[in-house]
Amino acid sequence: MSEVSLQESATDEGQVLEYLARHPDFFLRHPPLLDRLRIPHDQRGAVSLVELQMVRQRERIEQLELEITELMQVASQNERLFRVYAGVYADLFECHNLFDLSRLLARAFVQQLRLTAVRIWLNPNQVKVAEGEGLFLADQRQLDTLLTTRLPGQESYQGRLSLGERQMLFGQDVLVNSVALLRLGDLGLLAFASSDPGHFSPHNDTLLLGQLGRLLQLRLPELLRG
Repeated sequence: MSEVSLQESATDEGQVLEYLARHPDFFLRHPPLLDRLRIPHDQRGAVSLVELQMVRQRERIEQLELEITELMQVASQNERLFRVYAGVYADLFECHNLFDLSRLLARAFVQQLRLTAVRIWLNPNQVKVAEGEGLFLADQRQLDTLLTTRLPGQESYQGRLSLGERQMLFGQDVLVNSVALLRLGDLGLLAFASSDPGHFSPHNDTLLLGQLGRLLQLRLPELLRG
């Protein structure tokens, strides 16, 4: 077909579409034409316009059902997240030291939410820990590098880390494919690890993490005083 013929065909189709859009009752006024129309279908051969409309309607219903199911799953996951965080918020005030806090966070985020690790990493220039709590202190140079690289002027970071950063925070025995880093003011940071590469993403909402960070900044000085 020549280029001119193609242009004429496109123009004719455009005119037909425009006419039908302006006259939605066209087929009601011409029922014999509606009965004679047969439209090619990939799976069912040729079908009538009415059959095609029914097929399209079923497809739209199935798509809507799928979207509703996905929304319900997201709502259920969000409710579960909220309940876990709410439990942490309440139990924070039952903690008496850093070990209590560490156990609380591990129970909530590792056992309940199936993360692979959570790490409290405190700034040795800003806090003084009790005897035996030195494992919660970061190396100052490593902490400064991580804050500068991943949290420059930010309260949180969600995404990937380099191999060196992962091992620095979580050691060599933890499966870490995505992380969330939460700045605790000048006190240090809280780090979460997931085996799922897509679990922590820059597009994730930070509301619950932010609330947890603010509560920890209030509670940590009391825990450090013993």
